[in-house]
Amino acid sequence: MHGDSCHQGVFARNLYLGQQIPLAGVAHQNGTLRFGRDPVRSVLDVNCKTHDVDNLYVLDASFFPSSAAVNPALTVMANALRVGDHLIARLG
Repeated sequence: MHGDSCHQGVFARNLYLGQQIPLAGVAHQNGTLRFGRDPVRSVLDVNCKTHDVDNLYVLDASFFPSSAAVNPALTVMANALRVGDHLIARLG
């Protein structure tokens, strides 16, 4: 059974078949806190620590320069493990 009779509560709100995805339909928000070595051009250092606050690390998808064509979850997890190793070394 398809169309109007098929699970109105789910498909009516979540199925989008158009060419453009509305902002509410984007599931991979990232790219708001650039990372790098230059504090003038980036918010985070290469270990995802803010340049301005010594004990503030950002480990979500914000460090990406922009969105890729794939789900960033595994890259975010790998980066969190990398930064975790950095923190263990930093804190001794």
